Amino acid sequence: MAAQRVVLALCADLGAAVATADAEAPDSVPMDLSLGEGVPLLPVTSDPCVRALLTRYLAPAVLDARSVVERVRTSERLLEMATIDVLTGVWGRQSLMFAINHARPGDCVALIDLDNFKTVNDTLGHEAGDATLAGFALHLRGAIRDRDIAGRYGGEEFVLLFPATTLDDAVAVLARLRESWVASSFALVTFSAGVVSVTASDGNPLQAGQIAMRAADALMYKAKAAGRDRWECEPLTSPGGAGRGTGMTESAESAGTR
Repeated sequence: MAAQRVVLALCADLGAAVATADAEAPDSVPMDLSLGEGVPLLPVTSDPCVRALLTRYLAPAVLDARSVVERVRTSERLLEMATIDVLTGVWGRQSLMFAINHARPGDCVALIDLDNFKTVNDTLGHEAGDATLAGFALHLRGAIRDRDIAGRYGGEEFVLLFPATTLDDAVAVLARLRESWVASSFALVTFSAGVVSVTASDGNPLQAGQIAMRAADALMYKAKAAGRDRWECEPLTSPGGAGRGTGMTESAESAGTR
């Protein structure tokens, strides 16, 4: 830590050594230089002049360093909160949409919605609903590959971004997810999904991911209309999404309904 190194360097410049608190050095000064990182570190000196210098110069420097460290830690926590969805541990909407906006042709996008999730909250309470969301996200993270991105889009909706992936491979991940999820004690509900390939946009390249998201959303609702507990997928053949044909994979057809 940079702040700790500065404090320790100043201590040395003022003529004091440093020892860990558990060393119980007889000439230690009660002034923790660790800044909360690891074991406490104390200045050590028997020279009264050096002690006076430590009190005059090192003590305020330590207070300033602690303030800086706390601000950095607060910023890191805020950044993590903005990046990671606190409840589920997957990417939050802000970081997820950044990734979607940078999706490239050849990637795949899946939009997943938990079926009849509102009934969990209404009948069992919001704690059960939160546990269901967290449990689903746990299985989501377990089903994807290292390079894939899983995020919570909002409410009970999740998004998967598959870099450089065919539709068949993306659907294989959904099949793996479903197999794991239905065997889970968290599985109070099923899920429906729409899966599309990202294709080049005629305009702004950042629109390719957004177009794919809209197409995946439409397919997800089509899966729900067909009975839920399934997915529908198709290649996105035109930037505007017009004239698409829908095709369900064998895995999706076998999913059926509960």
